[in-house]
Amino acid sequence: MKIFVTALLLCAGALPPRLHALPPAGGALTLESALALVSASNPELAGARRRLGLLEAEEISAGARPNPRLEAEAGGGDYEFKLSQPVPLARVASTAGAAARAAAGAARRELEALETRLHGAARKAWYGLRIARERRGFEETHLKSSMDILGKIELRLQTGEAGNADLARAKVEVSRSRFHLQEAAAAWSAAAGELNALMGRRPEAALEISPDDGFSLAPEPAEPEPLEKYTGLALARRAELRALDLELESSGLAVKLEKGRRLPVPEIGLIRGSSDGTSYSRLFFGLELPLWYGNRGELRRALALQSALGGEQLRLELEIRREVYAAWLELGLARSRLASARETVFLLNDLRRSASQAYLSGKTDLAAFYETNRVFLEENINYLDALKDYYERTAQMEAAVNGREAK
Repeated sequence: MKIFVTALLLCAGALPPRLHALPPAGGALTLESALALVSASNPELAGARRRLGLLEAEEISAGARPNPRLEAEAGGGDYEFKLSQPVPLARVASTAGAAARAAAGAARRELEALETRLHGAARKAWYGLRIARERRGFEETHLKSSMDILGKIELRLQTGEAGNADLARAKVEVSRSRFHLQEAAAAWSAAAGELNALMGRRPEAALEISPDDGFSLAPEPAEPEPLEKYTGLALARRAELRALDLELESSGLAVKLEKGRRLPVPEIGLIRGSSDGTSYSRLFFGLELPLWYGNRGELRRALALQSALGGEQLRLELEIRREVYAAWLELGLARSRLASARETVFLLNDLRRSASQAYLSGKTDLAAFYETNRVFLEENINYLDALKDYYERTAQMEAAVNGREAK
């Protein structure tokens, strides 16, 4: 279905719409390849992965058991070796390891949530780029048509069929068309810069997008699902909720760990030595007593963190519900706006053709044609804006319900 009459006419017949397709190339980006580049090269994601690496290293060190200690003394022919091993009464190593694993797991979920948000932003940027390309092509054709109108009026001026006022008006339209094309080209560059930045590239880097990515100028949007369905999907899929569950698990283990560190730490060992030529061996038992500092600060901090995370659950769930509700409302509105804009464009195509024929036959003046033409241009641009809004709201809803997980 062709939506746009891209030639502005002063003749009875309509020129075929121009297709603004990029030449095929191996390096042309599709939406999926753009999302893959965001996952691979986005600087924010890269930083989050490095921070996750630190937590994964902490998994190894936190669960390590205390090392044994060896002491030696020698002098005057006598010597003594002392080998000791701390044996914590609480399972400090296993608890610390479990807490570190839960913390790393939470970071992985947070990384997943960040990637989902960035994919949503990339989808919006991609759709913005596609619409910007269509807008630029529309303005290119409009400029050529405006210049063609100017040429025809110059010919009519020579035969007395047009006046100087018509010529001046046509020159004004050409000047406006040049500016609108410049404006559309800047919008394309800005959209390309936004997508480049998300893919970890310089904003001004050359960007070529594939024309064969399933993008439609005339989509048939389905009626949105009930709000309850979207909300249920979001609460089941959102990685932020899973990350919070793991953070709560880690904080509970941290409380247990700090309580365990308040207990005395036994130490057993073996002493082997020689004194006055007589060798001896004996076992010994020691005890580290936490008399001066009972780990009170660390325990209090762990309990405070656990309490803060407990209160975060309700806030996060409400925030997700709010995001889904807003996305649902905006998607429904964008769908209605798109349907209305499409109907208006179809009606204006015929109206504009009639206005051009009326001017050529002398039934109306050029001002009447340009007024119809102005409305035609505004509504075509409005359709592009409505299309962009619909695609962006679709991407927003997909991010709100973590649609990536379903794929």
